[in-house]
Amino acid sequence: MQISISDILNEFSQWNLFLKYDGPDKKITGMPDIRESGEGDLVFVESEEYVPYVQKQKPSAVVTNEKLADQFSKISNTAVLVSPNAKLAQALLRQKYMDRDLRDNGWPQIHETAVIHDSAILQPNVTIGPNAVISKNASIGENSTVMANVVIEENVTIGADCVIYPNAVVSYECVIGDRCIIMSGAVIGAEGFGFAQDRNQKSYRVPQLGNVIIGNDVVVGANCTIDRATFNSTKIGNGCKFDNLIHIAHNVEVGEDALMAAQCGVAGSTKIGKRVRFGGQTGTYDHVVIGDDTIFVHRSAVIQDVEEPGIYAGLPPIPLRQWSKSTAVFKQLESLKKTVDSLAKNKSK
Repeated sequence: MQISISDILNEFSQWNLFLKYDGPDKKITGMPDIRESGEGDLVFVESEEYVPYVQKQKPSAVVTNEKLADQFSKISNTAVLVSPNAKLAQALLRQKYMDRDLRDNGWPQIHETAVIHDSAILQPNVTIGPNAVISKNASIGENSTVMANVVIEENVTIGADCVIYPNAVVSYECVIGDRCIIMSGAVIGAEGFGFAQDRNQKSYRVPQLGNVIIGNDVVVGANCTIDRATFNSTKIGNGCKFDNLIHIAHNVEVGEDALMAAQCGVAGSTKIGKRVRFGGQTGTYDHVVIGDDTIFVHRSAVIQDVEEPGIYAGLPPIPLRQWSKSTAVFKQLESLKKTVDSLAKNKSK
């Protein structure tokens, strides 16, 4: 990597990513951790605690916010790029210039051990890794990468510029949009948990014959499972980002740009709105409806519909501010009980 700061500014001119730029047009050769930076490096600083590292290490360039920019103005030979969103700048610049090249793996573009059905359709520049299986009538879009030991079952459609990491499974008739990332061990389209019981409570499998439809720009973390629907489709909207170890049950619908941290669980037929966020180990009961712009934290469990935007916690979820006050009172319950018992005892005398 060797680019100039002017190259970066030109590349992202349409994004309005930088408000101001001061300093020399330095050559950039890396974007490391601030504590390991030096000449030739560009670093990202959003917090006051990292300012001393920049002053000491003297990297070639720093991307920061307006609040911190003045603290770097006197560092000689260091360019300062001021961004309204330094975190976004880091994401975009590191994707563009530092991201892993998945094609540079030492293998042929289509590995000789891959098993590809004659009816499968591979668009130009598709890469298939060792021992991958591409089943009949599967379709994989241009520039997509299917890594080692992936299984793509029959009639699957995968869009352009996707990456399917090792040991992932995309089950039959599922649909994945463009620019999606499916991490290792994820299973898209496993059979949903559907059983019927007789009078003796023996369970009988109800075939789940729908599919999973995933939109564009979705990230599915390692070892996530998204179950196929009973009849129609489990749907994941454009732009959703899922951490590792998340379970999405059958018939769920997740709106655009949802974020879920690790170990979330969404029960069957739940409908989730746009831009909803789930903290780690949060979850839902089945058939609930969750409105747009809601946030769930502190292991909250959604057991009833939540339609008003806001931040929620607890079981059932209540607004975070109310939950925080209730938690403070809960810590005092033992003391309050002793006080009440004492008052009751004195009253009875």
